[in-house]
Amino acid sequence: MRNLIYLLLMGLFCLTTVSCGPKVQTLVDQGNYDETIQVAKRKLVGERNKSPKYVAALETAFNKANDEDLTRARRIETSGNPDWKQIHSYYRSIRNRADEVRPLTPLIDKDGHQAVLRFVEVNSQLNDAAGKAAEQMYLEGERLLELGRQGDKAAAREAYETFEGIAYYRQGYKGANLYMTEAEELGMLYITVEMRNESGAYLPAGFEEALFRINAVNMEDRWRKFETTRKPDRQYDYVARIIMRNIDVSPERSSERQYTDEKEITDGTEYVLDENGNVAKDSLGNDITQPKEVIVRADVIEVLQTKVASVTAGFELYDVRNRRIVDQGELTAQANFENYASTFQGDRRALSSASARNIGNRPVEFPSNEQLILDAAEVLKDVLSEQIATSYKLI
Repeated sequence: MRNLIYLLLMGLFCLTTVSCGPKVQTLVDQGNYDETIQVAKRKLVGERNKSPKYVAALETAFNKANDEDLTRARRIETSGNPDWKQIHSYYRSIRNRADEVRPLTPLIDKDGHQAVLRFVEVNSQLNDAAGKAAEQMYLEGERLLELGRQGDKAAAREAYETFEGIAYYRQGYKGANLYMTEAEELGMLYITVEMRNESGAYLPAGFEEALFRINAVNMEDRWRKFETTRKPDRQYDYVARIIMRNIDVSPERSSERQYTDEKEITDGTEYVLDENGNVAKDSLGNDITQPKEVIVRADVIEVLQTKVASVTAGFELYDVRNRRIVDQGELTAQANFENYASTFQGDRRALSSASARNIGNRPVEFPSNEQLILDAAEVLKDVLSEQIATSYKLI
């Protein structure tokens, strides 16, 4: 038991200290300098008698990390095609690292050794790199935007993101926001719908409107706009086509069913007779009675009215620019009319709960073919919405 308690305490100690994780010197040896700084800083902040191990580790890691970032930045600067965003990131790391460590200075361990921390002033280099990164991105954005003007929507979207990123380095640089607006419009994908009736059947008025009454909000994202109503001045990129293949309405059917419900119930009381056929008496001379059980019956006449409209359609997601079908499928939907009418003769108490629910219903007028087809369009609308949402993944 004592050994178990000891092990549990040691486990808890490992969870609450850094010592059970990677050794700080191991982090230094592996070149994980910024992680070393974070580990050492946690051990040194607030300590009066600072550990020589952690002071030395932070000193080494800080100076080596700065040397490496400076070397990398200068190597890229002197290359033939410098990436100023990358150069800026190195100088920014140097400045952020200094901000992390400076509150600890002067950093003196408990043996009296003061860490020599070589702070590097990079504000001018950082500002210069930011300006050149902004210009580099601006020129790249212009190049991509020109491709967008020639119809390359992917390039236009990339141009938007490039111009948007300039603000990280320079706010309001050369009116990049205006270019962003143009790139956004050029990069937008517009999708609409159209329907063709190849079924040979008559479509009632309002069928197309019911089918296209789609909640477009769920189908739109940053770069895709879905419009069910075509705009004459809009150049659409994709068309979701619905080709009506078959429309069928079943005959009006009325089927009759007759059955009998039967139940044993308690209906009042009756006298108990003795073996001589006389009313039996209890010990006080009173007549003895018992519940009267009787069988009751009800004859049920049930009429079921049914009528079904079925629609079948093909689906195509058509790429207008490249003149090709991106996705296709089959859509089916049904609208069912059902009505139960039920009457009975006999004792109501005999009715089952299922029979009783329909008693009193009367036959109703069947819906017209047109109305049932419109109901099927409402069902098909939801199927179509799911199909479009799935096909969007291919755009």
